[in-house]
Amino acid sequence: MILPLVLSLLLVGLLAGCGGSDQSGGGQQEGKAGDAAAKKEKLSRKIAIGTVRAYKDDKRRLSLRPASEAQGKKPLGFKVRKNAQVTLDGDQAELGDVEEGQQAQIRYVVKNDVNRAIIVQLFSKQPSGKDKKEKQPSGQDEMSGEDKKTG
Repeated sequence: MILPLVLSLLLVGLLAGCGGSDQSGGGQQEGKAGDAAAKKEKLSRKIAIGTVRAYKDDKRRLSLRPASEAQGKKPLGFKVRKNAQVTLDGDQAELGDVEEGQQAQIRYVVKNDVNRAIIVQLFSKQPSGKDKKEKQPSGQDEMSGEDKKTG
């Protein structure tokens, strides 16, 4: 839906640029506007999924350890935009809620070789296997009780 709009705007811009050859330099300004539109088209949105490695609030920098090798083995660094949307478990949150070890999904664009986070979705830390109390299935508990009686 956006593509036809962009194409029609480019077509109108090209047709307007063909309407004369005055030496005032007006054609160059239109060329610059066309270049800006072309640059905006190149900014495709990307998604990174992984574990928060570090966050520096004073610089709005976030480091993410990718969940899959498809995104690379090295941590990804992001500059978090001031107007970035931040959520924690689906609810609106603040960048101050970012903690090391949280799972995150980051939607970003690459501009001037810098990953710029647009949307940061955080997920609460889940207790690790060591923190969880080990439970046996209820059937095994009953059996162990019966074995004690008969044994």
